[in-house]
Amino acid sequence: MYKKVFIDANIFIDINDRNRKRYQESLDILKYLTQNGIGIYTSCDLITTIYYILAKEDKANALSGIERINKICKVIEFSNKEISLTCQLMNKDKNYKDLEDTLQYILAKKSKCELIISNDKNFYSSEVELLNTEEFCAKYF
Repeated sequence: MYKKVFIDANIFIDINDRNRKRYQESLDILKYLTQNGIGIYTSCDLITTIYYILAKEDKANALSGIERINKICKVIEFSNKEISLTCQLMNKDKNYKDLEDTLQYILAKKSKCELIISNDKNFYSSEVELLNTEEFCAKYF
Protein backbone atom coordinates (compact mmCIF):
# COMPACT_ATOMS: atom_id res chain seq x y z
CA MET A 1 0.00 0.00 0.00
CA TYR A 2 1.06 3.55 -0.63
CA LYS A 3 2.44 5.83 2.08
CA LYS A 4 2.25 9.08 0.10
CA VAL A 5 -0.23 10.02 -2.62
CA PHE A 6 -0.25 13.20 -4.69
CA ILE A 7 -3.75 14.51 -5.50
CA ASP A 8 -4.30 16.71 -8.56
CA ALA A 9 -6.59 19.75 -8.49
CA ASN A 10 -9.41 18.07 -10.41
CA ILE A 11 -9.97 15.57 -7.60
CA PHE A 12 -10.40 18.34 -5.02
CA ILE A 13 -12.70 20.24 -7.37
CA ASP A 14 -14.78 17.07 -7.75
CA ILE A 15 -15.33 16.67 -4.00
CA ASN A 16 -16.53 20.25 -3.69
CA ASP A 17 -19.16 20.00 -6.43
CA ARG A 18 -21.79 17.26 -6.12
CA ASN A 19 -22.79 17.80 -9.76
CA ARG A 20 -19.44 16.66 -11.14
CA LYS A 21 -19.28 13.21 -12.70
CA ARG A 22 -16.44 11.98 -10.48
CA TYR A 23 -17.76 13.47 -7.22
CA GLN A 24 -18.48 10.19 -5.42
CA GLU A 25 -15.36 8.39 -6.64
CA SER A 26 -13.15 11.29 -5.60
CA LEU A 27 -14.83 11.56 -2.20
CA ASP A 28 -14.50 7.81 -1.59
CA ILE A 29 -10.82 7.90 -2.49
CA LEU A 30 -10.03 10.77 -0.12
CA LYS A 31 -11.96 9.03 2.67
CA TYR A 32 -10.04 5.82 1.99
CA LEU A 33 -6.66 7.57 2.04
CA THR A 34 -7.52 9.46 5.23
CA GLN A 35 -8.92 6.42 7.05
CA ASN A 36 -5.86 4.35 6.15
CA GLY A 37 -3.35 6.94 7.32
CA ILE A 38 -1.94 7.53 3.85
CA GLY A 39 -0.23 10.89 3.39
CA ILE A 40 -2.15 13.16 1.03
CA TYR A 41 -0.07 15.71 -0.87
CA THR A 42 -0.81 18.52 -3.29
CA SER A 43 1.05 21.61 -4.43
CA CYS A 44 0.68 25.19 -3.31
CA ASP A 45 -0.18 26.47 -6.79
CA LEU A 46 -3.10 24.05 -7.05
CA ILE A 47 -4.72 25.64 -4.00
CA THR A 48 -5.21 28.90 -5.90
CA THR A 49 -6.42 27.02 -8.99
CA ILE A 50 -8.98 25.11 -6.93
CA TYR A 51 -10.19 28.30 -5.27
CA TYR A 52 -10.43 30.15 -8.59
CA ILE A 53 -12.59 27.43 -10.15
CA LEU A 54 -14.83 26.86 -7.11
CA ALA A 55 -15.26 30.59 -6.35
CA LYS A 56 -16.93 31.12 -9.72
CA GLU A 57 -19.96 29.33 -8.25
CA ASP A 58 -19.75 30.09 -4.54
CA LYS A 59 -16.93 31.93 -2.74
CA ALA A 60 -17.95 30.73 0.72
CA ASN A 61 -17.98 27.10 -0.45
CA ALA A 62 -14.62 27.64 -2.17
CA LEU A 63 -13.02 28.92 1.05
CA SER A 64 -14.56 26.10 3.05
CA GLY A 65 -13.16 23.61 0.53
CA ILE A 66 -9.69 25.14 0.77
CA GLU A 67 -9.85 24.93 4.58
CA ARG A 68 -10.77 21.22 4.36
CA ILE A 69 -7.92 20.57 1.93
CA ASN A 70 -5.52 22.40 4.23
CA LYS A 71 -6.53 20.14 7.14
CA ILE A 72 -5.98 16.83 5.33
CA CYS A 73 -3.09 17.64 2.97
CA LYS A 74 0.56 18.34 3.09
CA VAL A 75 0.94 21.29 0.72
CA ILE A 76 4.20 21.14 -1.22
CA GLU A 77 6.04 24.40 -1.81
CA PHE A 78 8.27 24.99 -4.79
CA SER A 79 10.93 27.43 -5.88
CA ASN A 80 13.23 28.28 -8.76
CA LYS A 81 14.84 24.84 -8.50
CA GLU A 82 11.60 22.95 -9.22
CA ILE A 83 10.66 25.36 -12.01
CA SER A 84 14.06 24.78 -13.59
CA LEU A 85 13.70 20.99 -13.26
CA THR A 86 10.26 21.24 -14.86
CA CYS A 87 11.57 23.18 -17.85
CA GLN A 88 14.53 20.83 -18.25
CA LEU A 89 12.27 17.78 -18.22
CA MET A 90 9.89 19.31 -20.75
CA ASN A 91 12.83 20.12 -23.06
CA LYS A 92 14.28 16.62 -22.68
CA ASP A 93 11.12 14.49 -22.83
CA LYS A 94 8.39 15.52 -25.26
CA ASN A 95 5.82 13.39 -23.37
CA TYR A 96 5.75 16.22 -20.82
CA LYS A 97 3.64 18.76 -22.69
CA ASP A 98 1.92 20.75 -19.95
CA LEU A 99 3.90 22.98 -17.59
CA GLU A 100 1.47 22.69 -14.68
CA ASP A 101 1.21 18.89 -14.92
CA THR A 102 4.98 18.52 -15.26
CA LEU A 103 5.50 20.71 -12.20
CA GLN A 104 3.04 18.55 -10.24
CA TYR A 105 4.99 15.45 -11.32
CA ILE A 106 8.29 17.05 -10.19
CA LEU A 107 6.72 17.96 -6.83
CA ALA A 108 5.28 14.46 -6.36
CA LYS A 109 8.76 13.03 -6.94
CA LYS A 110 10.32 15.63 -4.62
CA SER A 111 7.95 14.51 -1.84
CA LYS A 112 8.53 10.83 -2.60
CA CYS A 113 4.89 10.18 -3.49
CA GLU A 114 4.32 6.67 -4.84
CA LEU A 115 1.10 7.53 -6.64
CA ILE A 116 -0.48 10.46 -8.44
CA ILE A 117 -4.28 10.54 -8.76
CA SER A 118 -5.56 12.75 -11.56
CA ASN A 119 -8.50 12.71 -13.95
CA ASP A 120 -6.54 14.75 -16.48
CA LYS A 121 -6.28 12.46 -19.52
CA ASN A 122 -3.14 14.25 -20.69
CA PHE A 123 -1.23 14.01 -17.40
CA TYR A 124 2.00 12.10 -17.95
CA SER A 125 4.16 10.42 -15.32
CA SER A 126 7.13 8.24 -16.19
CA GLU A 127 8.40 7.29 -12.73
CA VAL A 128 5.46 7.74 -10.36
CA GLU A 129 2.42 5.49 -10.74
CA LEU A 130 -0.53 7.41 -12.17
CA LEU A 131 -4.18 6.42 -11.76
CA ASN A 132 -7.44 8.20 -12.43
CA THR A 133 -10.31 7.87 -9.95
CA GLU A 134 -11.99 5.08 -11.91
CA GLU A 135 -8.77 3.04 -12.02
CA PHE A 136 -8.09 3.61 -8.32
CA CYS A 137 -11.62 2.52 -7.36
CA ALA A 138 -11.41 -0.58 -9.56
CA LYS A 139 -8.09 -1.51 -7.95
CA TYR A 140 -8.98 -0.89 -4.29
CA PHE A 141 -12.78 -1.04 -3.85
